[in-house]
Amino acid sequence: MAVKKTDSVKEYSRGWYDKMILIWRDRMDMLGIHDTGALRSSVEKGKFSMEEDGGAMAFHYLEYGIYVDLGTGNGYYRGNPGDLHFLDPTYRLEHKLGAPRKRRPWFNKSWYISVMVLKEKLADVIGEQFSGLFDNLEGRERG
Repeated sequence: MAVKKTDSVKEYSRGWYDKMILIWRDRMDMLGIHDTGALRSSVEKGKFSMEEDGGAMAFHYLEYGIYVDLGTGNGYYRGNPGDLHFLDPTYRLEHKLGAPRKRRPWFNKSWYISVMVLKEKLADVIGEQFSGLFDNLEGRERG
């Protein structure tokens, strides 16, 4: 990917930051995550502060969105010894629970891929800026 001289860390980061909201919402739409629409509408941008030497970006969404992403929720808890009886097909049939939850990866997969893209692009931009420092040096002839 070619790096344009006009690219900057702040400009590219801002574009990436804005695009993440669209990516997450598109993933939710594709996976059919829209029972009430609350999770989709909760995805929004938080604080953005970026300069050429670093910064921070924040996003907000309802916490249960992570459970949707992982296919967990009611009945799962930290420290469970592994006896998730509610996943047993017989138990589910007897208690009329229907099919167990399935992962709907709207967040983690998109996040990982997008962070890798951001990392590569910023490495290109910073590398181009660094090599540009040497464009202004004048060479001396040795005699």
